[in-house]
Amino acid sequence: MTGAIAKNLKKLAQNRLHLCYTYAMKNVLVMISPMDAARVGGVARYAHEHGWMMMIQDWLGHNPLVWNGDGVIATLRKDPSSYDTIRTLMRRHIPIVDITINRPRVNVPRVMSDHVGLGRLAAEHFANRNFKNIAWFSIGWGNVHNLRFKGLSEKFPAMKWVFSDELPKKSQGDWNTFYGWIAAKLMSAPKPLAVLTYNEADAARLLAATERAGILVPEEIAILSIGNNPLICESQSISLSSIDQNLDRGGYEAAALLQRLMDGKRPPRTPILIPPAGVVLRRSTDVIAVSDPIVRQGLKYIGENLASSFGTTQIADSLGVTHDVLHKHFVAELGRSAGREILRQRLGKVKLLLRNTRMPISEIAAATGFCTPSHLSNAFRDATGSTPREWRKV
Repeated sequence: MTGAIAKNLKKLAQNRLHLCYTYAMKNVLVMISPMDAARVGGVARYAHEHGWMMMIQDWLGHNPLVWNGDGVIATLRKDPSSYDTIRTLMRRHIPIVDITINRPRVNVPRVMSDHVGLGRLAAEHFANRNFKNIAWFSIGWGNVHNLRFKGLSEKFPAMKWVFSDELPKKSQGDWNTFYGWIAAKLMSAPKPLAVLTYNEADAARLLAATERAGILVPEEIAILSIGNNPLICESQSISLSSIDQNLDRGGYEAAALLQRLMDGKRPPRTPILIPPAGVVLRRSTDVIAVSDPIVRQGLKYIGENLASSFGTTQIADSLGVTHDVLHKHFVAELGRSAGREILRQRLGKVKLLLRNTRMPISEIAAATGFCTPSHLSNAFRDATGSTPREWRKV
């Protein structure tokens, strides 16, 4: 063996030892409950990119007293065991990042969903669909519930229909009593009514109550959930619209913050907020709340023919009214012309396809009634300030 080869082999062995040492110094405990594939996936993506060894524990009931790693990403819930675990780790000066805000008084660095922003996005979604009667529904209440409700109520300060704090105690262990009570509340509520639920599980419960009461969804009651778990949202009798919390990004940013803490840097003074990715529109809110029959039929025509090339003349002809009459009814009911409503719905469908598919712009243009891809790009830029391709990358 020549001297040069021996020298190179020695250098390679040293590099391997250094690599193993570096990996050993990235020993991270992930304690997320409930286990969420998107959130853990974001953490795992960062771990893969930065050479971490990652231990996953799906709940905080087991106190890792003998764990000797370098950092923790956790969901600090209300249960005493999670608090005891975090307190133990804090005493050992192990860097911790909490990805919830259930215990705001516990002083740990946080990366969390913008819960107030989630509520505001729901309010915007309902307002765009012309809903005036708004409600919140959940079977529990905590700090996260309060933040989401706050964002919703900013736009609808007179909102009266809040169910979570009124649930009878006897319904907690009796589903028949529970559904009967909720159904009675829904029957007496003003309609059309739009309801934001805390998560998909609450949305599914509410949907079951509407079916029991014979209430039409979304025509009489529109339901919007938070979380966008396709397993729940798409397996219901009526698919559930839901706000995408951007949990993958939240997990990734939490891991990035933990890396900075493990490197000895100071934590941020305030929580890092992750904005929602948007509303994933499904059947449960795919409606615009109107009382005017001409506008209602016009909206139905738009929805059924969105992929075709048509304008306000075709809508008026289908309804047997003049163009001027159609215009007056739309402006009086929605505050915008039928032409503006056509464009609004087309662009809404474009955003949905950009965010949730890999369809090329040419196919999206054809699916949303734009004559050419350039026509779509120009209209999209005028409305959003960016091209479809730029918007898709954000």
